[in-house]
Amino acid sequence: MNRRLNLDAHLETTLKNKSSRRAFAARLDMTIKRAKVTSGRVARSLGVPERDVTLWRAGVTVPKSMDCERLSELLEVDVTWLCASEA
Repeated sequence: MNRRLNLDAHLETTLKNKSSRRAFAARLDMTIKRAKVTSGRVARSLGVPERDVTLWRAGVTVPKSMDCERLSELLEVDVTWLCASEA
């Protein structure tokens, strides 16, 4: 639970920082492309609208901590790396 609270706080900070959002978006986009999956498939796997995934990939918004953890599992990358504030 404490890890999730820390990740939530980190993601909230990331949301406020444009360069951090862009770095997150770049890592997410690269990882999705390497996994050869579509935004639609990611969205269905997470149970979120495809628009959410599109906004994450564009750096407009960032996912909640639970979605970040599920993204890292789906894409087989470390959640700390995926959600790091620096590229």
